[in-house]
Amino acid sequence: MKNWNTSKIGTAIAACAILAGGLVYLGSPHGKTAASSVPDLLSSLPAGAPTVVYLDLAAARASSFYQHRPDKRPIALPNQDYADFVRSTGFDFEKDLDRVVLAAWPPNGSEQRKSAVIAEGRFDQAKIRDYALHKGKLSREEGHDVFLFPASDRTGTSALTFMDDRHVAIVEGTSMSFLLAGHGIDPADPVRERAARVDGAAAFVISRLPAIPDSVGSGDARSTQLASLARSVRWVTLAAKPEGDNLRVSLEGECDSSASAVELRSALELLRMFGRAGLDSPKSRQSMAPAALAMLQNLLTSADVTQTAERVRILIELTPDIFKLSDTHKPQ
Repeated sequence: MKNWNTSKIGTAIAACAILAGGLVYLGSPHGKTAASSVPDLLSSLPAGAPTVVYLDLAAARASSFYQHRPDKRPIALPNQDYADFVRSTGFDFEKDLDRVVLAAWPPNGSEQRKSAVIAEGRFDQAKIRDYALHKGKLSREEGHDVFLFPASDRTGTSALTFMDDRHVAIVEGTSMSFLLAGHGIDPADPVRERAARVDGAAAFVISRLPAIPDSVGSGDARSTQLASLARSVRWVTLAAKPEGDNLRVSLEGECDSSASAVELRSALELLRMFGRAGLDSPKSRQSMAPAALAMLQNLLTSADVTQTAERVRILIELTPDIFKLSDTHKPQ
């Protein structure tokens, strides 16, 4: 049996959610399952993470959009370790996992890369504890039992702990001190401030973009201009917000100046024009299914591109008809 590490526990908790997220975050929450403006799970993370991913699976499971999916079968994950975990603990992410937040920090000087997953749901602690002790060993930190697992390549260690009855935390490495030290809420945290702007989102990804090396785009004038425009984008926020039976998806880029944002919007409008021309070509009409072609044309036409100060946003609205695209690729 393979060793159980973050990636494999994440298969049961985090990776499963991200895999399912492609389907289930496209939803419209009802009643008590509605997504909150700034998810409470963010308060469990230290401030300063440059990348954060959030999924509200409880809201998605209650969504009318999700109920329109043509394939109603359970989402299967082809992973033997996850199957073993389910058999031993009874945990099923489709039924038992409600919300997940994932944060990642890249290497910084002497500090190594680190990541953390906090999952909210229903967990049988006794069964998971027995399973964890069978696969790893027990440690103690900040008043919590911490289960340590060797990585599958035996070059690292991962750790898991129950924060309370409904929350599990998983990190890379042997220490959870940066999660369990009681860091509190930092209202100046740039991620929290951006999360507040996507009020009601059932899912979002917020990421600070790394610097682009000067050597990139050092060729012709057009490459240099595009590289300069790309360097101006400092943060990206992708969010999905339910609107009735449909789903609004927004992609926002934050530039280093309003002048760069104006240039970025102009470039996006130019790309829209080229895209519409390409879809109108005889080659596209011959090679693409009519339903797929019509939907792409509608998305390009209806996409709303706006610019406010340093921010440029693309807003599109998806309908349940998006699921019909899968039928256009099925063999006849």
